[in-house]
Amino acid sequence: MLLGSVVYNKRRSLNLTQSDLAKDLCNQNTISKLEKHNMTPQIEVLIKICKRLDLTLDQIFSDFSSDYQREKTYVLDNIEQDAVLDDTSDLEEKLALVKKNVNKEDMAQLHLIEAIVDFRAGKLEDASFNLDKINLETKMDNDNIYTMLSFLIKGKVCLEQDNIEMSEYYFKIVYDAIKENFNFSNAKDFEILYLCKELGLAFAKLGKRELTSQIIHRGIEYAKKNGRMYFLDEFYMSLAISKHDSKNYEKYKNMAYYTALAVQHDKIAKEIEGWD
Repeated sequence: MLLGSVVYNKRRSLNLTQSDLAKDLCNQNTISKLEKHNMTPQIEVLIKICKRLDLTLDQIFSDFSSDYQREKTYVLDNIEQDAVLDDTSDLEEKLALVKKNVNKEDMAQLHLIEAIVDFRAGKLEDASFNLDKINLETKMDNDNIYTMLSFLIKGKVCLEQDNIEMSEYYFKIVYDAIKENFNFSNAKDFEILYLCKELGLAFAKLGKRELTSQIIHRGIEYAKKNGRMYFLDEFYMSLAISKHDSKNYEKYKNMAYYTALAVQHDKIAKEIEGWD
C-alpha cells in the first residue's frame, strides 16, 4: 500500500480531519498532497505525523521499497546527529520508529545512539552493554568509526567510574587511530568532530594539556576545512580550559563565548559567563 493511502486510512480510522492531523506539524495542504500521492514531506515532519497517528515507519513504507531503506538510513543519521549534539528532545520516540527493523549493517549505529542516551542518563552499565554490542558488529575494526566511537565512550564510562587506568587505555586507542589522519571509510563530519571534541575534553579532565591542545586544534582545522560549525564553541572552550594559566586563556575564552552566541548555544555561553 502506498504511503499516502496508509496515512489516509489511519487518519480516517481515528476520526481526524486533515486539519486535525496537520495542527502544529505542517499545513493542511501538505497532508492533502501526501494523501493524494503528490508529495512526501520532510522526514522530520513525517516522523511527527507517524507519532500522531501511532504508526511506525515500517507500517507506512513497503518492506521491499529501496526508498524505505534509504529513509531509514537517513532517519538514523539524523537521530545520531541529534544524540551527539545533545538534542535529546523526542530522541527515544524517534528511535522507536525505526529500531525494530534496522538493517544489520546499521546495527552498530543504532547501538551507538542507545549507548549515548544511556550514558547521558547515568546508566553506565547499560551504556557499556551497548558499546560491547557495537564491537561485536564492527569486529573491533579500528578503521570503522563506530569502533572508535565505542572506545571513546568506553573511556568516558571508565572516567565516570574513576577507573583512570582503563579510561586512559581506551583514550590512547582512539588517539593513536586519529593522530595522523581521519582514515575512516564510513565516517560523517559530525562524527569526526564529536570524536575530537570528546577526546579533547577527556584529556583536559585528565590534566593532559598538550594532548588536549593537539586534538582540539585538529578538530578546529577539520571543521574549517570542511565548512562545519559543529562544536566550535566547545573546541575553543576546551582550549581555554587547557590554557587557563597562560596568556592565551582570555583569547580562547572570548572565542568560545562569541562562537557560542553566534550559533545560539546559550548553555555554553552562560557557562562561560560564570567563569569569572
